[in-house]
Amino acid sequence: MGVIELQQASFSYDGKTDIFCNLTCTISTDNIFCILGPNGIGKSTLLNGIMNLHPLKSGRVLIDGRDVKSYPPKELARKVAYIPQTYQMVFPYRVLDLILMGRTPHLNDANKPSQDDYDKAMEAVCALRLEPYLDRACTQLSGGQLQMVMLARAIAQEADFLILDEPTSHLDYGKQMETLKMMYRMHERGIGIIFTSHNPDHAFLICDRVAIMNHKTFQETGSPQDVITASTLSEIYGARLQLIRYGDELRGTVCAPASLDIEEW
Repeated sequence: MGVIELQQASFSYDGKTDIFCNLTCTISTDNIFCILGPNGIGKSTLLNGIMNLHPLKSGRVLIDGRDVKSYPPKELARKVAYIPQTYQMVFPYRVLDLILMGRTPHLNDANKPSQDDYDKAMEAVCALRLEPYLDRACTQLSGGQLQMVMLARAIAQEADFLILDEPTSHLDYGKQMETLKMMYRMHERGIGIIFTSHNPDHAFLICDRVAIMNHKTFQETGSPQDVITASTLSEIYGARLQLIRYGDELRGTVCAPASLDIEEW
């Protein structure tokens, strides 16, 4: 079982004002872990800190007991696949080639992709039904299409953890559900999932652990039913909200305004 540990993690851009401070938690490959919080609270910065893209001001990130700073890039890529919220595609790679790049951590510098690498890339393609786009330039895709391609690349990467920053932000409702379903299927294959979101409904649908990020720290951490409450959501989002459950399943819980009178919002 793989484990990512945050130990008193703090980050500051200017060395003075902390974006977040003293974050401590343990996330294993047994978890689908969601970080909920308002805009600008530091969720994306935290993910970059976990990946050592933004080195911490203090504290540590450990992956399987080793400081993330000690990992060479290829070895880290075998541990963690990361899908950021936005991408800047300068070169018009073919979609198939972009997905195949997910196999890079498993190749030696002199190796070319093997038939097995192509097979694993095509498994990811078929899982997300991307066959019609294989020969298209990635620069010709919509934001939602590119998001699905990046997810396919992460599947092909076969890392222990998948970290996603707002994975449904560019997607229509159907693609959102498809993405969440694929994240859940990857977790069933033993991959730990960490993602940020503004949507508590998504946490109820697939998560077993949630962290509410507010006031530069994890305000609460635990199961969705314990952590995601109407009062907590109303506080962090600055709006009067309620939770509505449909059916008998906890997963069938949605967040909605506490009043249908728009003048009361």
